[in-house]
Amino acid sequence: MPSGLAAKEKGRLMTNLREKYGEWGIVLGATEGVGEAFCKKLAEGGMNLVMVGRREELLREKGEKFHEEYGVDYKVVRADLSCPDEACEAVFSATEGLDMGFMSYVACLHHFGKFQHTSLEDHEKMVNVNVISFLRMFHHFMNIFAAQDRGAVINVSSMTGISSSPWNAEYGAGKAYILKLTEAVACECEKTGVDVEVCTLGTTLTPTAMKNFPKGPAGEQVVKLALTPDEVADEAFEKLGKEFSIITGERNKKSVHDWKANHTEDEYIRYMGSFYADQD
Repeated sequence: MPSGLAAKEKGRLMTNLREKYGEWGIVLGATEGVGEAFCKKLAEGGMNLVMVGRREELLREKGEKFHEEYGVDYKVVRADLSCPDEACEAVFSATEGLDMGFMSYVACLHHFGKFQHTSLEDHEKMVNVNVISFLRMFHHFMNIFAAQDRGAVINVSSMTGISSSPWNAEYGAGKAYILKLTEAVACECEKTGVDVEVCTLGTTLTPTAMKNFPKGPAGEQVVKLALTPDEVADEAFEKLGKEFSIITGERNKKSVHDWKANHTEDEYIRYMGSFYADQD
């Protein structure tokens, strides 16, 4: 795109997000990967950022970068989402009195291995991050958005929430919860001023995912087919207000269609488990 058109397009996005939804957006799990890409989209759209994560210094570095490049303000909230009471208190306090217009829950926690070989403590931490903190944050900001009849939500699920995820079972179950709850709320909001979307990711080139890809040729193939965080963010924001639930990437859409049309549930589950059966 020529530079003049690019600037015009960026200006259009800035007008749309801030004017349509409000001054501030919050991203829970903002430090890197898809969360960072979502922050970039909000900043391009002129929205100030509330960036939530555990690595405060790195978040501040990223916030300064967005401030310098896009002129937006930012707040950093250090929070451990595996501790819902403390995390919610920190987030709700930091956002009190702000003109909130956007929320995205990107954060997640997983632990590889057979269900019974994972400690109950680790299961509870995953439930806290992937379900309890998510629920509390989503409920809190939806009440704000509904009261003002203005706002937007993009929550992030995973293909494992469609298929289940053997040897990563708690994670897949949490992503299924995010997927189905957000889809239902999106439908409830259809005739309001609040846009809600759930974005289901396949393999994405985030720093965390890169550490957990299969080794050898199988891992190399996964990397070739994966989307970048910016590609995910582009599609998620382009579909916001148009669709309740999206699967990012054409290959991922075709894969889900093929699984549902041509394979049994058991085949689908075994396929997903085959990637991590050696993790136990």
